[in-house]
Formats: sequence, structure tokens, C-alpha cells
Amino acid sequence: MKRRCAHSPCGAEIPATADPRTRFCTDAHRKAAARARKAAEAITRSRPAPTEPTGERYPALRAIWDAVAATIAAEGVMVAGSSGVPVSHPLLRFLGQLDTALSAHERASEASDDTDPVAVAQAAARTAMEAYRRDQSEQ
Repeated sequence: MKRRCAHSPCGAEIPATADPRTRFCTDAHRKAAARARKAAEAITRSRPAPTEPTGERYPALRAIWDAVAATIAAEGVMVAGSSGVPVSHPLLRFLGQLDTALSAHERASEASDDTDPVAVAQAAARTAMEAYRRDQSEQ
């Protein structure tokens, strides 16, 4: 059984004397395949799937955010620590995490348009991959 280069446009035969783990005929093809794989992965994981802003977790997260913000506003940013020395409010450490979760949920629920930077980057990556594949198939 003859092995072929795993780089889709190439398909050149790999010598029988090569290491059995070898999948590509040249280092350049290995790197090109890795770049293509990373670009495809980046496109799929760069934006979460759209959900409704009134989904299951959004109201709960929003309620927690409101409660934490109200508590910090009522007690102040600085509170007395265990030894009586003023320290920052313990709930402040959770505001960033809650804000990140809420922001991700709100961004996912927004409709993407042509001015959305993530959508523009994804379209550019797809165009570059198609151009790369066309160039490789022509060689």
C-alpha cells in the first residue's frame, strides 16, 4: 500500500523508507496543513452560537449581577476586614466574571452584520483559505 501526502492539493507519494508516522511529503506541506487547520478552528470557535437574550441563564446572571452591584453600592467599595483594617469589598472579585458572562451572552444574541469585526475577520479567513486551495490545486 502506497502512502500519499496528507496535504489535500498535493497527494504526492511518500517514500517507503520514511518514518511510518510521516504524513506529509515536505515540511512546507506540513506547515501549510497546520495553518489551514488552525484557520478553520479559529473560524468555528471565534463566536458562540446565537442565543436569545432571554435564554435560561441570562435572567439568573442578570439577577446575580444586580444583587452584587446593589450590595457593593450599599456597603461601599472598602469594608472592614477580619482584623478591622479596610480592604476592598470581597464581591468585587466576582464582578469581572459576571460581566464577562453577561457580555458574551449579549454579544452572542446580537445579529451579525457586515460591520461586525468578527464577521469580517471570519469572511477574510474563508476567502484566504479558498484562494490558498485554488492556488494549490492549480500547481
